[in-house]
Amino acid sequence: MVTEQQVLLVDIGNTSVKFIPLSEFQNKPQSSPTLKTFQEWLALNPQITSIFLSSVRQAGDKQPLREFCKHKKIKLYEIYTEQKKFGLINSYQDVGKMGVDRWLAMIAAIHLTDRPFVVIDAGTAITVDFVADGQHLGGWIVPGFVTMKNALIASTQKVFSDDIMPDQLSLGTNTESGVAHGCLAAVQGIYVRARAHMAANYEHFDIFITGGDKNLFAFARNDGSILAANLVVQGLARYAKKQLFA
Repeated sequence: MVTEQQVLLVDIGNTSVKFIPLSEFQNKPQSSPTLKTFQEWLALNPQITSIFLSSVRQAGDKQPLREFCKHKKIKLYEIYTEQKKFGLINSYQDVGKMGVDRWLAMIAAIHLTDRPFVVIDAGTAITVDFVADGQHLGGWIVPGFVTMKNALIASTQKVFSDDIMPDQLSLGTNTESGVAHGCLAAVQGIYVRARAHMAANYEHFDIFITGGDKNLFAFARNDGSILAANLVVQGLARYAKKQLFA
């Protein structure tokens, strides 16, 4: 009989692979920079017998992992965006056009609150999804901090930048800091507009912030918003528990 320690939750994002045993799903997941290094880790952990997988990458990128799992007799359950699950109804007519990371983050959040809520997932892109009464209402997709900064530099002459990601909004006193703080202001403005939209429509609501760049929104804790370790992994946990342990 399979145990939670033998089940691995795996989130393949644009820039890294995050993974954690189901028994520890509420903790911060481990991270590998590439699928190759993740497979090297997997090869050294033969206790893993099942994987629940989410991925935003092309199907061909995952083929080596599929072959590895087949060879090692690891059961691979790949999760895709659905029209309805766990009391959540998707607003997309073509659910295949919604990244599974967004879907899973909402699946996790709807289990954590009875109120209308927003999920802000900050990474390569920033996605913002609004949910009330089990209905996904829609959302926004905008460039993440690094994507925004790189696009500005690539398309503008005499604009330079560095690798600094400010942890607090301030005024730039040179081009590099002006770019960094300007992009941070734009990113944080997304939160301000999401909160204003909810406040205009609901008396009580929650905002969940997740993703690799969630700390760009650390100021939101003062508003009672929740910075979650990894809602995508927590969403995978709900699928795994229902599939294997319900």
